[in-house]
Amino acid sequence: MVSALMLAFALFVTIIDRTYSVGIYEQCAGEGYGTFPCNPGLTCFRRNKWYSSCQYSCPRNLDWECETYIAPVSTIAAGWNQCGGDGWQGPKVCAAGYACYARSVHYSQCRPINDCPFDWACAALIVTTTPPVPVGPTVLAPYTKCNNVIYSICPAGYGCFRSNNLYAECRPSCPQTWACETDVLGPAEQCGGEGYVGVTRCVPGLRCYMRSKWYSHCAASCPGVGWAC
Repeated sequence: MVSALMLAFALFVTIIDRTYSVGIYEQCAGEGYGTFPCNPGLTCFRRNKWYSSCQYSCPRNLDWECETYIAPVSTIAAGWNQCGGDGWQGPKVCAAGYACYARSVHYSQCRPINDCPFDWACAALIVTTTPPVPVGPTVLAPYTKCNNVIYSICPAGYGCFRSNNLYAECRPSCPQTWACETDVLGPAEQCGGEGYVGVTRCVPGLRCYMRSKWYSHCAASCPGVGWAC
């Protein structure tokens, strides 16, 4: 009877640390943020010590440090290694392709995703996810910088017009001699949305994908969860 109660207790109090991968243009590392693997085909590129994001290539001429971020070995548990348990002080995040499954309150192991043995504590847990709630983008002030500001838009009647490779600004129209007169958009730059009046053409190889009625941006493929595409 006592052993049955202990097993029941283990099934309900065990906490499973699950690794997950990060999508295109999402943060993957930074001081105080943690380190997370990117989706297949993406690399975690470093902008500065506070921010890195998953992208296909390093953004050029935009003041990014572009040092591929590699997490310290001590923070990632390899496949089939221990990743948790009562009193465990080692790494709790599994390598890409693995999740941390609890055998009991005393031991968890990195195993292939969706490979929880039927007689382990993790088999009794039902993991549910809640779809993200769409929210509107950040509205920038007129005549302020608008390039490389993720999920943001210029105010109604203003577009994000590029002056050069390093700077773009919310303005009512493209000033003469600015690069926007013949401009195309790069990765993660806004290309559409309700009230948007800026450039709408993406560079070859990118398409304009919609996140919501307020915001679309250029990407090589649909950025994923939460996007209307």
